[in-house]
Amino acid sequence: MSVTVEDLLKLPSLLGAGVAAGKSGLKKVVTSISVLEYANPEMMNDALFPGDFYGGEIAITGFINAREDVPLQLATIRRLYEGGEVGLILYYVGIFLKEIAPEVTALADELGFVLICMPKNRMDLRYSEVITEVMHAIISEQKRDTYLVGEMLERFGYLPESQRTVESVVRMLRDRLRCSLFLVDGRFRPVNVAVWPQAGVSSLAELEQFYHGEAPGLSKEMERLPSGRWVFCAPVRDADNAGLCLFLVREDQKLHAQLCLQAAEAVRLFIGVWSRGYGNVGIEELLKAILNDEPVKMRRLAEIFRVDVKSIHHMFLLMPEKGSGKKDRDLEREVRDASTFLGQYFEICISGTHQGIGVVFTGQECTTTEPEQILETFYEEADKEIRLVSCPGLQDTAQVRSAYLLCTEYAEDAGCIYPCRHILTGSELEFAGACRQTLDQGEKAILEKTACLKGLEEQDAELYRTLETFLLDADSNIARTAELLYLHKNTVKYRVGKLHAFFCCRIQKMPEAGRLYEAAAVLRLLRDSALSKRTKEGGKV
Repeated sequence: MSVTVEDLLKLPSLLGAGVAAGKSGLKKVVTSISVLEYANPEMMNDALFPGDFYGGEIAITGFINAREDVPLQLATIRRLYEGGEVGLILYYVGIFLKEIAPEVTALADELGFVLICMPKNRMDLRYSEVITEVMHAIISEQKRDTYLVGEMLERFGYLPESQRTVESVVRMLRDRLRCSLFLVDGRFRPVNVAVWPQAGVSSLAELEQFYHGEAPGLSKEMERLPSGRWVFCAPVRDADNAGLCLFLVREDQKLHAQLCLQAAEAVRLFIGVWSRGYGNVGIEELLKAILNDEPVKMRRLAEIFRVDVKSIHHMFLLMPEKGSGKKDRDLEREVRDASTFLGQYFEICISGTHQGIGVVFTGQECTTTEPEQILETFYEEADKEIRLVSCPGLQDTAQVRSAYLLCTEYAEDAGCIYPCRHILTGSELEFAGACRQTLDQGEKAILEKTACLKGLEEQDAELYRTLETFLLDADSNIARTAELLYLHKNTVKYRVGKLHAFFCCRIQKMPEAGRLYEAAAVLRLLRDSALSKRTKEGGKV
C-alpha cells in the first residue's frame, strides 16, 4: 500500500485540519512534500516546472503572495495540477488569506485537487511539523512496500491525460528509487533519460562505453562502473516494440535486483497498455514525442528522419466535431489528405493522429499564397464534420506543445463562441480560454465583464442578436450579418445605427468594440454552458 492524501490526514500534525475541497482526490498517492510561497504561474512554468516534473507531490502554502488575487490563486492551482501535484495544505487562513474563495474550491473540486485547510486564525502552526511527519510516513511505507508495479500504475492513473507518457513513468521511477534511468534501443540510442538528482550529470556516455555501444539482450546483475557508480541492466520487451533496454544507475550503493526488475516491468506494462509499439520507429512517433514533451526521444527521431524540428513554425489540427461519430480510420484518412495537400505549399510536413485529433506540422511557406486561403481551399474538399485549427508563428517545440494543450482544452469553448467558423486560429482559442476563465471566476467577474451590455438584451432581443452576430460571426460586416440573420442589408444597417445610438459610439470603433466583443463572447459562452448543464441534468431545453 502507498501513502495517500487520506492517510496524511491521520497524522498528529494534521488532525485539526479539514478538507476544504477536492475530496475526489483523497485516494491519490503522495510521494513527496514541498513548500510553495511563490505564486506566479508564469514563473512556475519556467523555474519550478521546467517540463520534467511528474506526479505525487503535495505542497504547503499560505498563498501569501496571492492572498488578495483570486484569479492568480486559480491559475496557480491549475498549473500545479498540470505539473502532477495532488493538492495544497493551506496555512494561516483567516490571517494572511482571509478566506478560501468559492471559485477556488469549485476549481479544486472540478480537478480532484485536494485543498487541506489547517486550523484557522493560528499563527503558531509550523510547516516543519507537517513536513517531518509526511516524509517519515512516505519513507517508512516505501521501505515496507517494495511492490513497485502496482504503485506506479495507481499513480499513473491519476495523472492528467496529457502527461500519460513513457517519459512520465521513467521520471516517477527515478524519484521513487532515487537513481538515474536510461531507456535505450538496441543500438544504444536514448529513448528516455531521467537523471538523479535532477541537476546531476548524465552517465549515458560511460554506459555506452562500458557496454561497447550495444545494449545487452538479457538482464545483468548490478555491476560497478569505472566511475564507482552501480548499474543494473534489464530488457524491456512486448509483442510490438523492437526491443528496449532499461539501465538503472545509482551513485552511492547497489539497488536491490528485484526492485530493478519491477521498474523494467512497470515500463513494459505501460508500453503494452498505453503506448503499444513505443520502441518501433515511425514518423508519427516523432509527432507524438513533440506533443508529449519527450525531448530525448524527439531529438533521436529527428536525427533518424533528418527533420529539423526547429523549422516547425505552423501547426494545423483536424478536430472532429462533437458527436460526429468519426472513426479513427476516417480521421487518419483525413490527415493523410491534409498532409498531401499542405505538402504542396510548405517546406516540411509531418502528420499523424494523437488522442483522437489529427495533427499536421509544417515549416515555412514555399508559395506566395496566404495560409488562410490555403486552408479555405482545403476545407472546401475536406469532411465538413472536421473543424480546422491553425496555429502559426510557433518558435520552438515548447510553444508547439503549449498550443496543442490550449487547443484541446478550449476548442469546445471556441466552437461555442464562433459556431459559424469552420477554421479557428490559436488567437481565437486563447480568447476562448480567457472567456472561460471569466466564467470560472464567478458571478462578480461575469457582471464586471458584461456591464457594458447591461439592459440591451432585455430591452430589445433582436437588436442584441444583431450586435452579437455582427461582432462575433460576421467580422463587423453588414452584408455577412444580413446573410446570417436572413435579413435585408438595409434592415441590418438600420439596427447598427440604433446600436450606435444606444452605446453613444460606433460599435466598430476601438477600444469600445473590444469591450463589446468580449462581453458578447462571455454571454454567449455562459448561455451555452447553462444550456449544456440543463441538458445533462435532464431538464427541458
